[in-house]
Amino acid sequence: MLYVVCFWFILFILYSFIGYICEVINVSIIEKRFAWNRGFLIGPYLPIYGVGCLIMVLFLSRYEDDILVLFIMSGFFGGVLEYFTSLIMEKIFKLRWWDYSDRKFNINGRVCLFNIFLFGVGGVIVVKFLQSILSYVVYLIPNQVTIGLGIFLFLVFLLDVIESFYITARLKINFNRYLNKDATNKIKEEVAKTLRMNMAFTSRLLKAFPNFSLNKKFNDFAELFNKVRTDVRVKRLKRKIKKVKNK
Repeated sequence: MLYVVCFWFILFILYSFIGYICEVINVSIIEKRFAWNRGFLIGPYLPIYGVGCLIMVLFLSRYEDDILVLFIMSGFFGGVLEYFTSLIMEKIFKLRWWDYSDRKFNINGRVCLFNIFLFGVGGVIVVKFLQSILSYVVYLIPNQVTIGLGIFLFLVFLLDVIESFYITARLKINFNRYLNKDATNKIKEEVAKTLRMNMAFTSRLLKAFPNFSLNKKFNDFAELFNKVRTDVRVKRLKRKIKKVKNK
């Protein structure tokens, strides 16, 4: 039983890492710069891809010989996963991590038709080709090594999740206590203090999520948030200029 759990967890990490690589390549091409910093976690993996791929493997393998159905179902599951991941993270942190409102055929800015198309293509590749290759590679590893590796990767992943959630939770501003009060100034102070106390981590998140923004309920404070965003980018630019001058 432990071997089976570790076997699938290693596959989860592999898919998460492959998803990370795909994100880096895709964003680097779009932005015409090397965008290595992707995702909510610190490590080079994106769990949403790991979860999505395992869902496709476990539930859609029956459609392996029907490419069209596999494509449609993969797009559907991928879109649902991305939508609810965005919704849940926004509910937890009161922050919007990505926004596709500027793209055609989007649903509340959380998912768009182009992404659903990519999920469909990805699902076909994963179910028909990638799963058999990765599972065979992991299967070649001795059982005890698989168990040890799986436990080690799980501990590293768990520590990363705890650390990332802890730090990001410090960016979570408690607006609820102000909802029935005219306390604009106090809320602004809380927003600024929370963001600036975590300037380094905020900078990393802004690189990973260019459309990172406050929950739409709090548009009154968008100007302040954008100012902090600008402060982060200006400081980053100053560091680059300083490095060039010192060469």
